[in-house]
Amino acid sequence: MAAFITWSDERRLGIDTLDNQHRLLADCINRLVDECRQAENDSPENKLKHEEVLARLIDELYATTKNHFNHEEALMRKENYPSYATHAREHLMLLAELKATVGNGLKVDCASLNQDILNSLKSWLIAHVSHSDRDFADFLLEKHRAQTTAL
Repeated sequence: MAAFITWSDERRLGIDTLDNQHRLLADCINRLVDECRQAENDSPENKLKHEEVLARLIDELYATTKNHFNHEEALMRKENYPSYATHAREHLMLLAELKATVGNGLKVDCASLNQDILNSLKSWLIAHVSHSDRDFADFLLEKHRAQTTAL
């Protein structure tokens, strides 16, 4: 079966650390989807096993997202990115949305992690990378290009 999120070169920003982290986030979401697909085809006796795996994957997605945002914000501060405050606020909102959606401390199973929620995760990742992160990458690449040209 095809991956839920296919991370293609068109989404590359040209900054290896960020590109690698974005692929890792897509992989986390894909593993959530794969676990739910497996649970659908498994026996009811294995429900608890799938819930435990799902809980671990949700925790991993949240931690990976938070680490990525922290790394990105540190890079923005280091490079004096003029839209840092706006971008950091977006990160806070996305983390809050992620926590409310899948990591709110309730027992989550694949029935509660429905297609709308999975599509929402996919959309926020792709939209954030395609717009906000693209703007930062363009700023960073241009800044480094200007510094190299000045030498």
